[in-house]
Amino acid sequence: MYFSIVVLVLTKALVTEVCHALNVTVTPGPIIMVTEKDNLTLSCLVSQRKRSSSVLILRWFFSPLAVPTLTPPLSSTSPSPPTPEPSQFLIVKMGIKKMKLYGNYTRQFPQPKFRLYEETEGELYRLRIFSVTGKDQGFYTCKVQEIRKHRNTWRASSNGTSTTQLTGN
Repeated sequence: MYFSIVVLVLTKALVTEVCHALNVTVTPGPIIMVTEKDNLTLSCLVSQRKRSSSVLILRWFFSPLAVPTLTPPLSSTSPSPPTPEPSQFLIVKMGIKKMKLYGNYTRQFPQPKFRLYEETEGELYRLRIFSVTGKDQGFYTCKVQEIRKHRNTWRASSNGTSTTQLTGN
């Protein structure tokens, strides 16, 4: 009897600490239709945070509708198969010190393509996509992780994810 009570208490404490989910909503969505050359703003709303003293790590990802297949170069003589391209690309990450780090995906554009704004601290983040083209069609995912400092180390206390799909007219 005593053992089962201890296990129940420990399990409840671990589940409450580690598995709490954040409520994350991306708008507009679930499907957005946009005309080419228009600008688009996606919003990521974070609610039901576990602790006001925690810090949010926010990441926006892009997954194209169709993942391009790689063909080996004509001059290649190596027998190794081509490596598949990732199906999800990091657009931007906002970390502990509110620094915005734009992923390698954003560097393929000759002019700035994305801009992240934190509108309401810890609650509302907006991703601006400039001059939308057909290549921008796909899924945009906002992933948020709530972390807190515990005995001089950062630990995740909750996570949340939301996705919207962008299609052209």
